[in-house]
Amino acid sequence: MSLEPGTVLIFGVVLAPVYMMLIGWFASSPRELRTPLLGVGILTSVTVGLWAGLAALAAVIGWIFF
Repeated sequence: MSLEPGTVLIFGVVLAPVYMMLIGWFASSPRELRTPLLGVGILTSVTVGLWAGLAALAAVIGWIFF
């Protein structure tokens, strides 16, 4: 199984700051679990919202033009 260059670019390079932020949230002291989980929840909801919106927009554009 080989990885596509775009996959490596997105998950390895573009998301590196997000990985560092998550590691910083969970590895830092003082340890308060509520704040990192809130941040992860917000990041997840924004990401899902963007992907769902883009998928819906692509479906509408496909429906209109093709």
